[in-house]
Amino acid sequence: MRKVLLVIAVFCLFITATLLVAAEQKYAGVTIRVIAEQQNPTLAMQKQIPNFEEITGIKVELEMGPMDNVVGKEMLALESGTGAYDIISIPYQFLGQLIENEYLQPLDPFLNREDLKLEDFDKSDLISGMVSASGEWKGVSYGITSNSCIMIMFYRKDIFENPEEKAAFKAKYGYELKVPVNWIQYRDLAEFFTRKPGDNLMGETLKQSFYGTSIAGKRHDAMTCEWLNYAWSFGGGIFDEKGNLIIDNPKNVEALDYFKGLVKFSPPGVTNNTWDELTTQMQQGIVAMQIQWNDCAPSIEDPETSKVVGKVGYALIPKGEVPVAHFGAWTYFIPVDAPNPEAAWLFLQWVNTYKVQKAIALEGGFPCLTSVYNDPELSEKLPYWKASLDAYEISTTRPRIPEWNIMNNEMMLELSMVISGEQTSAQALANLQKKYNDILKGKLPVAYQ
Repeated sequence: MRKVLLVIAVFCLFITATLLVAAEQKYAGVTIRVIAEQQNPTLAMQKQIPNFEEITGIKVELEMGPMDNVVGKEMLALESGTGAYDIISIPYQFLGQLIENEYLQPLDPFLNREDLKLEDFDKSDLISGMVSASGEWKGVSYGITSNSCIMIMFYRKDIFENPEEKAAFKAKYGYELKVPVNWIQYRDLAEFFTRKPGDNLMGETLKQSFYGTSIAGKRHDAMTCEWLNYAWSFGGGIFDEKGNLIIDNPKNVEALDYFKGLVKFSPPGVTNNTWDELTTQMQQGIVAMQIQWNDCAPSIEDPETSKVVGKVGYALIPKGEVPVAHFGAWTYFIPVDAPNPEAAWLFLQWVNTYKVQKAIALEGGFPCLTSVYNDPELSEKLPYWKASLDAYEISTTRPRIPEWNIMNNEMMLELSMVISGEQTSAQALANLQKKYNDILKGKLPVAYQ
């Protein structure tokens, strides 16, 4: 009897292994084309691709570039129906627009196919809230997060902890110098740490200017992404809980006035700043703190490019009326005209296995798997890990409605004119209220219907 049971067990293992090999090797020889932003997570994933090619026999052609170039190529390919890509990675705020235009394949049919299941992929390990925010529309799954970035505060902990600076700050402002937890403290610190050549900083005479903060003021996504943190935190935003437009709300005006007020504590050329310039300014050691995406933190800790390795702390964004952290994921999607959708689905599963996600995390990426976020090695090795985890708990998302990208372009224009001094905050937000009403034609956005 034992021999019979043993034979049956071996046979079952053989069948399971055969099915697994069939799933993994079913599309051997196929080439899939993937396009994504050139950033730390994508570069880290690129290093893992040979493993996928060995497992599946599928060849991967990965195209990378700056955000604007990548999004432009993706939209052109989708609109023209050329079938140029099997997988695209694009910011989640485009989701409503892509669904409305029927550019994306739902993933549910793939999820239910046992013949396409990779052994190491565990759907239950995906962080449901994160995947829902970045890839689901009206209860249907269309994508899986490719980089779960979120905004946190970077600050120079060596300067914040310096005894001379602490004593000088308390003498001037009447309270202890510490990591700011509200916007009053943040503004005081920005003012306090702004110094000119010849001034003293941590006991040394400065040869160049030092700045309390730096903000993204270019007519670009970077500016609207940063300002929305202030707007939400001050109690404003774009829509209320019922979907009514509130962009001209007095709290938004206050938040935009505050944002503009930080210009005088930032390096010159604010109107040219995106998150790339902010990262460089922190790397060069010329700013004390900034509100920034957590996926820029690995560059701050890179000894080949940064002068402040080990000197930077990471914390939640200061709190106003409510605690917020801007969630800004990129998401992998399979276009409707993808030449090889099944092979693409195998790739998406592989990317979201524990081994691959951890490798990406160790090189600057942010996963969407519970198991990776709970990995003690990452918490110990990565100084920005805890602040990121705390931020995900209070994450806030941009609208994903079809109209958002037009609305965002208008916001870039109006906010940039405030930063450049061409109009007041109240004027800019009144303009946006009218423009947004025209764009939505007085209707509730689809997400609230």
